Amino acid sequence: MVNDFRDFAKTPTPQLKPVSINTLTSEILGLYEGSPLRTKLDPNCPEIMGDPTQLRQVIHNLLQNAQDACEAKGELTAEAQVRIRTELNGSGNRVRLSVSDTGPGFEPNILKRAFEPYVTTKAKGTGLGLAVVKKIADEHRARIELSNLVQDGEIKGAQVSLSFALETKMGNLNRPDY
Repeated sequence: MVNDFRDFAKTPTPQLKPVSINTLTSEILGLYEGSPLRTKLDPNCPEIMGDPTQLRQVIHNLLQNAQDACEAKGELTAEAQVRIRTELNGSGNRVRLSVSDTGPGFEPNILKRAFEPYVTTKAKGTGLGLAVVKKIADEHRARIELSNLVQDGEIKGAQVSLSFALETKMGNLNRPDY
């Protein structure tokens, strides 16, 4: 756990360059062959500015968490679903990456603190996975959202989404609409 925290604390400064979130996602999906994943990658997604290594880590952490949630509910079957999706928003200024699952969702007290280090419901988890995701998202100036998926008043899973601003023609990520 000490080593995990050390690694969390010394995450290197991202080396931003144009990257395809779809390509990075496809590369990570190779690690999950045989798992019940549903993928919908928007072919219209342009490149974003990002650190490929760090973004691969984000995608892997989110997929692993979603898969673990389905297993925790005893549902790692064809009916259990981990879904990963990319999309270009309607105004064309943001690319969104979403990972959702059919697991038990988040308890309200966990939902409020999910991005804090050491917050976990896993017996073997360190509670650093979502903290790392949040740290990388912040360093990429991405918006991050965590929510339960609710249907008919019942929690039917969880979703984590990251929304990346596209660069303007001048290459300024410090826009007020970030």
